[in-house]
Amino acid sequence: MSITNSSWRLTYTGVALDRAAAVRPVQADVEALHDHALARVLPVWNGNHLFEHDGVEAKALTVADAISLRAASGDLIFLGLSGDAPWFALAIHTEEEPADVQLSGVFEPLHPRVGRLDADQAAMLAYARGMVLWHANHLHCGRCGAPTESQDGGHIRTCTDEACGYRAFPRTDAAVITLVEHPDGEHCLLGRQSRWPDGMYSVVAGFVEPGESLEECVAREVKEETGIIVTDVRYQASQPWPFPSSLMLGFTAKASTTGFKPDDDELDDIRWVSREALDSYSEMGDDKPGPKLPNRHSIARMLIDNWRAEL
Repeated sequence: MSITNSSWRLTYTGVALDRAAAVRPVQADVEALHDHALARVLPVWNGNHLFEHDGVEAKALTVADAISLRAASGDLIFLGLSGDAPWFALAIHTEEEPADVQLSGVFEPLHPRVGRLDADQAAMLAYARGMVLWHANHLHCGRCGAPTESQDGGHIRTCTDEACGYRAFPRTDAAVITLVEHPDGEHCLLGRQSRWPDGMYSVVAGFVEPGESLEECVAREVKEETGIIVTDVRYQASQPWPFPSSLMLGFTAKASTTGFKPDDDELDDIRWVSREALDSYSEMGDDKPGPKLPNRHSIARMLIDNWRAEL
């Protein structure tokens, strides 16, 4: 069974926007969208999003409501168009949480709340979060250290030193995440790190290194973390993961060895788990003792559940 044929929409995917890249280079056109009656702003403060107090809905501001925040914040970042409505993200750089009464909401992290959001809201907030965090990490030029300024609706930051003029573009860090199947076809490879939530087990993941293909990264990460040698590496699906700025590229692979001999101490425990044993793994957030599966919003869980469903 291929995940790419699944009807299961991965969380944080499917942003329901026309990104309108052709609009970005013309500053006057972007600024005109600030005054559009339907324009909406998603403020992000300290990596947190603004929610209604009931936590069910993300809260979007009108540009007018956001004006009082902009003096202490970065530029508005143009995200795109939903029909005729322009959408922006606003990076709030103040150390203290904004106390403006117009907000009448609460700033909280996205991921713990995502289960109460619809898929489109989750995807939009992930997009806004990723852009804001990129801006926060590129306020100065990586070549000469001079301040940078936002251009192209917030999709370029340019060095203000004319002798340098380096332009930085939004980037994401590529990471592979892989479900490894035992040679018997009845067990999959799971492990856990001590810094993860209590009891959580997941599949192997790691960042792609320079000069490395995705398939080579899968083989290297699995061997480094578990000692298992894999073959038949196959791409399945991808998921934006702006925590802070990753793109998770999902794979499956077949193990050609079964003994554990990790090259590092990344994982505290490694195990082969049968489909039947997975039934005893509980969900994140419950109070049951014992091993738990990754949360249902992650591509890790999708890889596991997809494998469980194969016959």
